[in-house]
Amino acid sequence: MKPDPLKWIDDDAREERKRLLKPNENQVALAKALDDWGGGWALMGTFTFRPNEYECVMQQKDGEMYRNMKVSWLEGKKIVKRVGRDGQMVRGTRGVSPGWSLETAKKQVVRFLMDDPTLRRTRWFAAIEAHKFRDCAHGHVLFANAGRVNWERARDKWEQKHGRFQIAAVKDEEGMGMYLAKNYVGKDYGTEKARFCESRNCRRPREDEMPKLGYQYRMMLYWNDCKKKWNSEGKVDKKTGKPYKVATMVGWRNFQRKQLRLQGV
Repeated sequence: MKPDPLKWIDDDAREERKRLLKPNENQVALAKALDDWGGGWALMGTFTFRPNEYECVMQQKDGEMYRNMKVSWLEGKKIVKRVGRDGQMVRGTRGVSPGWSLETAKKQVVRFLMDDPTLRRTRWFAAIEAHKFRDCAHGHVLFANAGRVNWERARDKWEQKHGRFQIAAVKDEEGMGMYLAKNYVGKDYGTEKARFCESRNCRRPREDEMPKLGYQYRMMLYWNDCKKKWNSEGKVDKKTGKPYKVATMVGWRNFQRKQLRLQGV
């Protein structure tokens, strides 16, 4: 495949959009609300739902796009679409069905947070928004007071039941409004185009005992475990074409005791 000679135009346009990026009025309002709910948001998780069998005309598997033959107009399996008054059956291929709605996705994300014994104790804010390329919602959740969450268990449970799970440290040096804008979160805050909810303890937030350094190291441990998981699944690093490099790291409890000097760990 020949390289695109005009790719530099798209790259320059993308970089210019990043430079000119700024939060809209909805994201500014959301940033103020997040400060009122205690601030100090340390981590953000992304909860996505894998496509159902009939959601998209094009599906993706292992990074490759392929046609979904189950909803192909010509090659798809014929089913009974309707039955006439005389008993004649009209057959045709299945139509494309939508993915998770905003309300249903919100219920699934909140139920997942409340069912996990460690996530339930965190302070969280959830934004359920539409997907850019799919007819399916997904969730972004900001976390605070989350130093004791078993993120590896949460990842495995969500991925087994629903789809992809990601968690990363919040980088809000330029303010929460800019962070929301850079991550395309909250642009529809206060409208019916998305769903938002927060945990009850946002009303009386308590100070997070875990410093930013602790959350940064916890994310390093999490990604190191992800690499172990990917290696066990036979995946390779796309940059090197080799298995992921797994580091030898101090355990989370020892790090809290020796480096952070936290009591009661």
